[in-house]
Amino acid sequence: INNLSPSAGDSGRKERKAFIHQTKSAWLQTLTSMDHEEDDPGTSWNKDSRDRDPERMSPRMAWRAIQAGLPKDAIISSDIGNNCAIGNAYPTFEEGRKYLAPGLFGPCGYGFPSILGAKIGCPDTPVVGFAGDGAFGISMSEMTSCNRKEWPNITMVIFRNYQWGAEKRNSILWYDNNFVGTELDPELSYAKIAEACGFKGLLVKTSEELSGAIKNACEEQNNGITTFIEVILNQELGEPFRRDAMKKPVKVAGINSSDMQN
Repeated sequence: INNLSPSAGDSGRKERKAFIHQTKSAWLQTLTSMDHEEDDPGTSWNKDSRDRDPERMSPRMAWRAIQAGLPKDAIISSDIGNNCAIGNAYPTFEEGRKYLAPGLFGPCGYGFPSILGAKIGCPDTPVVGFAGDGAFGISMSEMTSCNRKEWPNITMVIFRNYQWGAEKRNSILWYDNNFVGTELDPELSYAKIAEACGFKGLLVKTSEELSGAIKNACEEQNNGITTFIEVILNQELGEPFRRDAMKKPVKVAGINSSDMQN
């Protein structure tokens, strides 16, 4: 390396930069046109979700609305889960240390506490945390303590699709549209829990409401207000984290009602 000239990396640089620019532009155009998730052969969950709740935003619609309202200098965090995984494609950054990512080593519940830490470290910067309703349940007990005067003011977005999305995505992929143990209580309201803890709680259902809520909540951080935004989504699910993690099960024995005893 010491023998390389200062211009050693210039070979093909112009062509590489042009290729990167072209690829990014094409991807951004594709991303803008994507509203919904596709189903794998043999599954119909995403289509069924759209048909069941046609008035609800999809995750991609929500993320575009978030980008429209998010301040350019904001620090964001995300959590493990299907909605946040879809959202990884959307934010853009002009400088480092703006995105707190959970990684893949058991980090469920990361989005909420990490954005509190970001505001402690950067008190003059707007911060927004993101989590699905499953992951948020892991760390939501901090809502009972972070309203003390020593704690910073943040904005937290909870994607409400009433399911453990990543787990359900694996189930419907490898078990032919079947799932178990992934449903969350539809009667629970995170916005109302936020109000009970002394915060501002908002329930939003449209793209326009979401963009405005993000913008206003970030501005209100300067006035000592923490806001929890509960975003109602349909139940569409994006790509599983790893398609090679499992294989379709093979039936080795049949079970029927006559095999069971009362």
